[in-house]
Amino acid sequence: MNTILIFSVLSAAFLHAFWNFQVKDTPNKAVGMAAVTFGHLPLAGIGLWYSGLPSIEAAPYLFASAFLHLGYQVFLLNAYRYGALTSIYPIARGMAPLLITFVSMLILNEVIEAHQILGICIISISIICFGIKQYRLANAEITGLMLACATGCFIAGYSVIDAIGTRIAGNAMAFYGVSTFCSAVLFAIYMRIANPGVLTSFHKQARNTLIFGGTASYLAYVIVLWACLHAPVAVVSSLRETSLLFAIILGAVFLKEKITIFKMIMIASILCGIFFIRLG
Repeated sequence: MNTILIFSVLSAAFLHAFWNFQVKDTPNKAVGMAAVTFGHLPLAGIGLWYSGLPSIEAAPYLFASAFLHLGYQVFLLNAYRYGALTSIYPIARGMAPLLITFVSMLILNEVIEAHQILGICIISISIICFGIKQYRLANAEITGLMLACATGCFIAGYSVIDAIGTRIAGNAMAFYGVSTFCSAVLFAIYMRIANPGVLTSFHKQARNTLIFGGTASYLAYVIVLWACLHAPVAVVSSLRETSLLFAIILGAVFLKEKITIFKMIMIASILCGIFFIRLG
């Protein structure tokens, strides 16, 4: 995997960490999620104006993508009822690359070299271990762990479907532009039923998340889907999940969180995983 691709996906990982950092700072996670979801739309509209609509062949993947993204959002929000973001999210995100690797090799017939698989495993296991440690420290309910695992399955599902759809469309902005509008509609319907107050208050309660978090989230995922046009989705997904590394750095700089020995070991492990992926 060449340096430009790696640098691009790592940049997306930073943007991913940034918008999650903003959501973490939102007292009501549903409000934060709504702000990010609807914050995608202005850039998605500009992207579609520039790229045009994807081909009709991508339509089934667009619909599947929208429902899988909704499933991810719903399960993640419910998981937060039983556990903190610092434990739930790493477990969910760490699982995804392992599942994607299995599906990619079994169904998509993607060629993933042995050292890349090693790098993926190192990154994923490091992230999962971090989440489990936080989970045990918080003494959270087992329900939160189960919902985190289910969320990981949805992440793996939409990652694979979006990669296939983007390859069919041939353009990341075209595919994700339509997908994000569909996702916003489904999310609005869900919120109208489950928590109608969110739809009328998110733009007031989470204005910064709406503007900056939504922009960062959209750009991060467009970069990821563009990378999937040039590299195996499992490798791209694994590099994307290094966002936890950036989240730790942001937490240390802005929230004065301590970088413990355990965090230093995890950071070293993630860097080691990136090294093995770069060998390709």
